[in-house]
Amino acid sequence: MTINEAAKHFRISKSKLRYYEKHGVIREIARDKNGNRVYTDNDLIWIDFFLNLKDTGMSLKEIVYYIGLKKGGKQTIMERKEILLNHVDIIQEKIEELNLIKKEVLEQVKRYENEEGNCIIRSNIYREDECK
Repeated sequence: MTINEAAKHFRISKSKLRYYEKHGVIREIARDKNGNRVYTDNDLIWIDFFLNLKDTGMSLKEIVYYIGLKKGGKQTIMERKEILLNHVDIIQEKIEELNLIKKEVLEQVKRYENEEGNCIIRSNIYREDECK
């Protein structure tokens, strides 16, 4: 897969892919005879995993640390496992926060349905006549 195809596949820019490669977040990508990057299936699997970690809040610094451990081989498996389990806890907290927000939004929708669009913001900040 070319860099153009990979960028489209992951919905990120080519420059981001180059940046991640330059900073060791993704390994150096093999090149064809013309010097163009050629992404393998293994490259794509890692990029997908990395982007999922990033999208769920793991910092690039933490990801680079994880990668360094991965390069250390089998003796780092337990530490890598612990990092991922800790991250799962963080993801779970975010899921719970998002579920609370979702619940509040759905309650607001329900108020619109029950009160036919009247000002229904439940806050001490706004007076009824300020919400129109």
